[in-house]
Order: sequence, then C-alpha cells, then structure tokens
Amino acid sequence: MSPPASRLSLRPSRAPRAPRFLFAACAAVLAAQAAGCGSSASRGPDAGAAISSIDARLRGSFRLVRFEPEVPLEPMLASMLEFQYAHLVVRFDGKRILADSPGLHVDRAYEIRDPAWDRFKIVSYDEAGVAYEALCEFSGQEELIVHAQTPPWKGVATLRRAQ
Repeated sequence: MSPPASRLSLRPSRAPRAPRFLFAACAAVLAAQAAGCGSSASRGPDAGAAISSIDARLRGSFRLVRFEPEVPLEPMLASMLEFQYAHLVVRFDGKRILADSPGLHVDRAYEIRDPAWDRFKIVSYDEAGVAYEALCEFSGQEELIVHAQTPPWKGVATLRRAQ
C-alpha cells in the first residue's frame, strides 16, 4: 500500500526519485529498443519494422527542456526540476535509458511498444522491476514529447536532441 500523498512530500528521500521517474518515463522519456524489445512489442513484421524505425530515430542524447506536471509540484521539487533543465542529458542506446546531471544518474532498461507513425509507448523499469509508461511522439527531427502516464509524476515533458 502506498503512503498518503501528504506524506510523500514530507519524505526527503522521495525527492531524488522524482526526477528519476520523470526521466525514465521520458521518456520516461522518453523512449527505443529494437534488439531488446519484449514479445508484446513485436507482434509481427510490420510492428518490428516500425519499432526498428523508432529505435533508429530515438537513439542518441536529448536534453530536458520542459516539464508540465498534471498536478503542481511542491516548491523543493519544482526548484530541483528547474535545475535539471540546464543540466540533464538523457541518452537512449536501444536497451537502456541513461540520464545524467550533477547529483543524478539513472540507468534503466526500456522497451518500445505500440508504434504508430511518430507515436509510440515506452515502458521503462526501475531497479525493483516496476514499470513506468509514457506515450511519446516525435515533433520534427529535434524534439520528443513525452506524456508520462504513471503516478506520481504524470505530466508532459519535452526533450530536445543534444548537439
């Protein structure tokens, strides 16, 4: 059973997990994997080709440029998020999401599911195997829009390809 929402904001140990979820979802984030996709992601030759195409477009590094939470963040988390805009780099390598900034390092497995043109679902897994889902969409060649679906960090993130 999860603790009440009012207790979540009082626990200092939760603050570092918040960006981890956000970035894992970007993609969490935020999100491609052709070589390591699960069986649910490869339901036929067309789905496999679509996942491979998304994987090729997704691979590389992105910077977090914006996150609009569904519910306003408490001041400390909002301040921590503001710091990440200038520093956080998220890299997709086909199997893992790597997110790095000063004081933050996230390394998680992920997979691409349900590809449809420029849209797809990414599922990332934390250290305990808990799945986090996000709906993603490429916006042009440079941006990835991520709709994080898993509480407590529901919202929309924008990642821009790092130069």
